Amino acid sequence: MAKQIQQQCPRFSVVLLERGSRPKLDIEDDERKIPNPRSYALSPKSLNLLKDAVAQNQSESRFAYYNSMQIWEASSPAMLVFSSHDLEESDHLGAFVEDSVLVKSLWNYLQECEGKGNSNLSLHTNVSLYSLDVESDRVNLKISKINEENKIMKELSTDLLIAADGARSPIRSQLGIPFQGIEYGRTAVTFTVEVDEHFLHNTRAYQRFLSNGPIALLPTFSKRHFVVVWSTTPQEAEKLKSMAPADLVQQLNNTLQRGPERLAPLFEESSSAGGTSLFNNLAYGIDRLLDTVHYGMGMRHWSDDPAKFVAPPQITNVASARFAFPLSCKVVPQFQYRRRVALLGDAAHTVHPLAGQGLNLGLDDVEVLTEILRKSHDAGMEAGQFLDEYQKDRQVKIPAMVGGIHTIHSLFGNKSVPLLHGKSIGMSLINQGGLLRKQLAKIATGL
Repeated sequence: MAKQIQQQCPRFSVVLLERGSRPKLDIEDDERKIPNPRSYALSPKSLNLLKDAVAQNQSESRFAYYNSMQIWEASSPAMLVFSSHDLEESDHLGAFVEDSVLVKSLWNYLQECEGKGNSNLSLHTNVSLYSLDVESDRVNLKISKINEENKIMKELSTDLLIAADGARSPIRSQLGIPFQGIEYGRTAVTFTVEVDEHFLHNTRAYQRFLSNGPIALLPTFSKRHFVVVWSTTPQEAEKLKSMAPADLVQQLNNTLQRGPERLAPLFEESSSAGGTSLFNNLAYGIDRLLDTVHYGMGMRHWSDDPAKFVAPPQITNVASARFAFPLSCKVVPQFQYRRRVALLGDAAHTVHPLAGQGLNLGLDDVEVLTEILRKSHDAGMEAGQFLDEYQKDRQVKIPAMVGGIHTIHSLFGNKSVPLLHGKSIGMSLINQGGLLRKQLAKIATGL
């Protein structure tokens, strides 16, 4: 956000307050070899927003561009494959990038801007919010700054405060804005793995839906490494974190190497005293017909086309520490406060990682808010003059996207046999129906 305002609204002074220290801008030796599992999926739209900072700091070599995403479900013969062939505006679906690489690129860019004599940007680190007072014409802040061994209290005043301070936002809390939604009762475990050196499809991402949540295998800049994101129950997550590496590798391969499977019969077999009933014969016939439909549609994708199923790589080793975080789906009821405070990113919404949209939604906030601030800037008005427009835009788009992701999570979490059959046919129809698949790919990539 600071980068966008600094570039597009030069009349506005930008002060960035960061709780942590300035990151070390050099990449450590171990980071050069093994990708960090703390990574993001960036859509083509998000990549375009960040391209100048990335290009300036020559960090694009750490971006893992992928051109296909393969989705399939346990106990179902159907699958869904999105590919770059579904897009006209981009030759890839997006890229995976490590958090540390993205942060360092942006910090380096901002520091170079700050160092210029006529810069409208000022960076402050090791800062925490002490108090906040929103008046009709100003926002007054009292912050504490740790400088070497001293703690210094400082007062600031601004026309507009942008809260991009994370899911546990102190600004949102002090303003009393509720954060409404669902705690899934699920935990995501993420770590880097090493794969078989002969694997060739390192530009494809994989996601398999299991009974307790999805497991994703995501490519990295290294052809020998992928990142695992496994969503499951908190109890199972603890087991995954403490499991011996060899046992974890075996469990990963057992889980990911299983392709589309046969569905359970729609009708349970039953018997009657008088022998086989007419109903049982009819039920048997319907189940055989469904088998023919499911597998006929599924076999179409074993041909040589971009939508065919590709077995994931064999995992050979666990290459990093394992991290875990709870999963939730939450949205604020208001994205601005008295035209003096704007909320964006995780401070305004959180989503399940199954669609890889968390950071992309935040960057979409950035793009929308920048356009509105530029409108104020160019008109010579106060920065927050048109914040009501930001509110209206976000109140429509964010709940729709968050609700869609939640619906996908709920749909794949439901193991009703009739619903499984319906999902299987639906996924196969989408996979074969180019227009619908292309439209879904455009929505997912922000194009």
